[in-house]
Amino acid sequence: MVTLSKIIEGLEMVDDEIDCYYNPENDEIFLSNIGEYENLNEDELDELFEKSIILPTQYEINEYQIMVDFIDTINDIEIRNNLHGLIQRKGAFRRFKDYCFKVNIIQAWYNYREEKYRKIAINWCKENDLKYKE
Repeated sequence: MVTLSKIIEGLEMVDDEIDCYYNPENDEIFLSNIGEYENLNEDELDELFEKSIILPTQYEINEYQIMVDFIDTINDIEIRNNLHGLIQRKGAFRRFKDYCFKVNIIQAWYNYREEKYRKIAINWCKENDLKYKE
């Protein structure tokens, strides 16, 4: 049985260069750059990846869409409009977080994002027939 927090932690490590995997035999998360497994030979590495399940990629997670969805939950029209404007060009994530901090909604963002990641983790567990616990 996998712990959702472990899967969520793995999801948070994913980026455009690194995928994250879950090995159900060892109940462990590892990154595709496998630095901690450099002592394994090629056959052992192949076996490790064959037994493991890839977590959703950054494109499947789509943090930008999570950000847009969060903005749409904000009741204050001025804040909502400002945030929509801030995320339209390069550096969107930094400007978004800075502004959320400035207008004191950063904790709401973190809570929203955590819940979205939790749902992604639950769906991933179901898709892979893995039992999970909170």
